[in-house]
Amino acid sequence: MKYTDLISGMFWLSLGVLFSIWSTFYHIGSLTQPGPGFLPLILGILVILFSLIILGQGWKAYRAKEKGSSPSLPAGWKKIVYTTLILLVSPFAFEPLGYLITVFLLIALLMLGTELRSLKKALLTAFLTAVGVYVVFVLLLEQPFPRGLLRF
Repeated sequence: MKYTDLISGMFWLSLGVLFSIWSTFYHIGSLTQPGPGFLPLILGILVILFSLIILGQGWKAYRAKEKGSSPSLPAGWKKIVYTTLILLVSPFAFEPLGYLITVFLLIALLMLGTELRSLKKALLTAFLTAVGVYVVFVLLLEQPFPRGLLRF
């Protein structure tokens, strides 16, 4: 574990707390009759628990390091910026391009820009993901998704 685990643990802890607080604005309900705030509350609690595990492991490793070493920024900051930009732009493409094209491009660009360098694997994974979710949600569950350019 590294110093970056402490930073990521703090990020996820704050996100879990925000989810938990946000869920209280809605009716939470019970286990047998959950309300709209039930899922965000459970997700917030799970994120808090997992972040505490990351923080504990990161803190233990950080304390074991020499006190003379100073923390540095992660080496993959370009990947972080790239991923963040892709995720910020993608919601604006759903209406004009539609679900299938947007998710295909999102997954392909994320895979190609981060770790996976094989164009064939990235395109195949993006295609299978977009079509798989489309089949489950649109065809089987009959949920409306943005149609965009393809019109189906």
